[in-house]
Amino acid sequence: MREWNDIAVLAPPRDIDIATVPALRDELDSYIGSGARRIIVNCEHVGFIDSTGLAFLLSRARRLMMNDGLLSLVNASPAVARFLQIARLIDILHVSVADRPSIPALAPGELPRWSKSVQVQEGVEHLGTYRHRVVELLDGLPMTSEARYDTALAASEALGNAYDHACALGCVLNVRAYRDRVVIEVLDCGCGFDIAPDEVPAETEERGRGIRLMRLLVDSVEVRRRTDVRGTMTRLVKLLDV
Repeated sequence: MREWNDIAVLAPPRDIDIATVPALRDELDSYIGSGARRIIVNCEHVGFIDSTGLAFLLSRARRLMMNDGLLSLVNASPAVARFLQIARLIDILHVSVADRPSIPALAPGELPRWSKSVQVQEGVEHLGTYRHRVVELLDGLPMTSEARYDTALAASEALGNAYDHACALGCVLNVRAYRDRVVIEVLDCGCGFDIAPDEVPAETEERGRGIRLMRLLVDSVEVRRRTDVRGTMTRLVKLLDV
């Protein structure tokens, strides 16, 4: 909805992520191109913003600032506001994660208390469904609401990579709960790649923040080629409050 001559208001109907950014980009860029210098994004219906959404918003905010304009978000939930605070640090302060203590190995033969495996549908429009499914699965575990949100967002970033690099081809989401941790694995059947624990992936204007965000949000991130078939396995570990 446009208001006055140089102000535009956008109200995304759902999460701002890799699936919704293309349409939002077209809409926002058309406003900027027609002279809008004050962009307001109403986040009333936004539950999550992923790294693609973050990068998109930052790039357009910078473009507006160069022309004495301003982009702002309103009606953000506490969870979204907290994520924006964390993510913004990455760009402003180039935050790196301090060396964490090694996560203790699981006891030999220890089985998960429960596990859930989901075949991921191709088509990035399904991404939000799996993100919210992770939140539901984590609901009964001894975690704070912030920890659940962080873990689901990290899982979403891993799924986003699977969509981005492999179109979710053969993608499976595994969630396993143990006594002291939850382990989430995203497996795809793409070309496959490895990321060393101390490696920082190259960034473009709107891509490249996902791995750093995952490292901030959970206790362990492992990205490596699969050994069973061609593809990539991303494993996330979040310790529980026990």
